[in-house]
Amino acid sequence: MATVTNWIDHLSAAEVKGAIYPGVGTEGVLVIILLVIWIGWHVITSISEDEISAKLARKRHGANDHKSNITDW
Repeated sequence: MATVTNWIDHLSAAEVKGAIYPGVGTEGVLVIILLVIWIGWHVITSISEDEISAKLARKRHGANDHKSNITDW
């Protein structure tokens, strides 16, 4: 196994052709996929939290209901 002492000379050498790591060129696609997943996660989480908030609002808990030891708080 050869030791690389100068990366600039090594990467510009004629015997080194192609990518220096696998997946070159897919970074943009991966970022777009990540953004779609990230935004989707926020939408799903928001919908879930809205449903939970609506469920609690329908129960109309009062400010002192926790003192009555309500189990379904």
